[in-house]
Amino acid sequence: MLRSISIENYALLDQVEIEFDAGFNIITGETGAGKSILLGAIGLVMGQRADTKVLHDQDKKCIIEACFDSYPKSIDKVLDNHDLDISDELIIRREINSNGRSRAFVNDTPAKLEVLSLLSSLLLDLNQQFQILDIQDKTFQLKMVDSMAGNQKAVATYSALYNSYQQSMNQLKRIEQRSAAEIKEIDFIKFQHQELAALNIAPNEIEDLEQEVQILEKTEHLTQLIEETDYRADGSDNSLREVIQDLTGKWSEYEGLNNATDQIIELLSGLQDKVAELNTATRTLADVLDSDPSRVSELRSRLDSLSAQQRKHGVNSTSGLLDILSDFSTRIDDSDHSDEQLTALRTALAKTEKELTQQAEALSKSRKSVFASIEKKVNAKLKTLAMEAAQIKITNQRTTTCGTHGLDDISIEFKANKGSDFQSIKSVASGGETSRLMLALKATVADKMSLPSMIFDEIDTGVSGEVSKKMGQILNELSRKHQIICITHSPQITARGGRHIYVYKEEHKKRTITKAKLLDKEERIIEIAKMLSGNPPSTYALDNAKDLLKETVS
Repeated sequence: MLRSISIENYALLDQVEIEFDAGFNIITGETGAGKSILLGAIGLVMGQRADTKVLHDQDKKCIIEACFDSYPKSIDKVLDNHDLDISDELIIRREINSNGRSRAFVNDTPAKLEVLSLLSSLLLDLNQQFQILDIQDKTFQLKMVDSMAGNQKAVATYSALYNSYQQSMNQLKRIEQRSAAEIKEIDFIKFQHQELAALNIAPNEIEDLEQEVQILEKTEHLTQLIEETDYRADGSDNSLREVIQDLTGKWSEYEGLNNATDQIIELLSGLQDKVAELNTATRTLADVLDSDPSRVSELRSRLDSLSAQQRKHGVNSTSGLLDILSDFSTRIDDSDHSDEQLTALRTALAKTEKELTQQAEALSKSRKSVFASIEKKVNAKLKTLAMEAAQIKITNQRTTTCGTHGLDDISIEFKANKGSDFQSIKSVASGGETSRLMLALKATVADKMSLPSMIFDEIDTGVSGEVSKKMGQILNELSRKHQIICITHSPQITARGGRHIYVYKEEHKKRTITKAKLLDKEERIIEIAKMLSGNPPSTYALDNAKDLLKETVS
């Protein structure tokens, strides 16, 4: 519950601290005294945007601090998820500087406004007369139905599955869009891959072919050089072989004489082996040169095909072409896998959609089961609030496909008079009717929706007398399980409250200041009497105020 709120330098509030009870808290005061300012301060604690205009003294910062205790345990999970301290009490603070900067703190740890909004949605239910009321909102109406049906876990499970389904759907759309754009590209890649693969390129083939062509193009000169080499190495009377053999024979006479002579003999023997190797090499080259004369033409044709591919793909080596071929293979393989991924994703989506529909059908059935009960309870409360002919009806326009909330499009319709047609609450309910309808609905679902603290701002607008008295009774009943804070001009509602806080203005030389004080029993009688007859209150009004308070006690 909201235990206290401290406000400093906010509009007409110079420095105010208000403490609340766990039960029924009443806030009264003359029009313009500053009750709405108090709600504005609470709104800042709830994460609403700040405005530097709220600072009365521009040289000081505005500080608003709210303290909560006995709060729902679900709050601890939120605190833990945002690395905020968990303790027996929860303190939310907003600070607004004159430069417009706003800071928020939760248990003295800096926090984002989104966190404040999330926390306050679990702590406070704020009903303000001149805003679009929750009960007119279809989402809130559906939440009420789900709360009455005990669908919280089922809704959470459905929402998680629906979010997963939407993510998969978005992924499928992205892949399909990408695939459509890549189809032509992949077809072209496949064509180029086939073109390259058909060449059956061997490693270093281009370099080897270029070398072989260069050799074959010099066949005539190389043949002459081979013949000359063979002749001078082994074919003439004074050939290298004969010269080396002659020298070897002469030096052999001195074998073993010393190391130097043995080394010379060894080198001469090696020269004989080198001449033999030279003969083998020239014969090998001669065999190459003796190949088919059309060989050069074939090699050049092959090189032209490979060079064309090099120019096409912007590479200058065999390895470059083979890398291009490998890249094409990978991209084609990825494309094939993309098709497999699409098929798998569509299959998974179909399965999820079936499960989603089953959960949505179960939710729809559960929701429908409480329509009559909600209608009966709310309509009974409307009669209690002097709306004898008023009724609500819950309608459901089922959708054909699963949406955020399932297959249901639920709305609460209202009629105030016999013979009238049911229409949307916003269309037909007057201000007073809306106030009573809001109270009837929220009183019906309050326990199920886990609203620890409920703030009502002038819920008595448009009603008076006996109806106000009934409203006070209902609010009093609500306060047995929920903290109720009610800003009111109704003496009947005021009398039903427990803790009574009076908001008033004080005129000073330089400024007007709003203050608040807790009224004791005698002060309450006077304040209620003023609400009945004016200031100063009449004797009759004072007696009437005492009677109203006695009725509350009894």
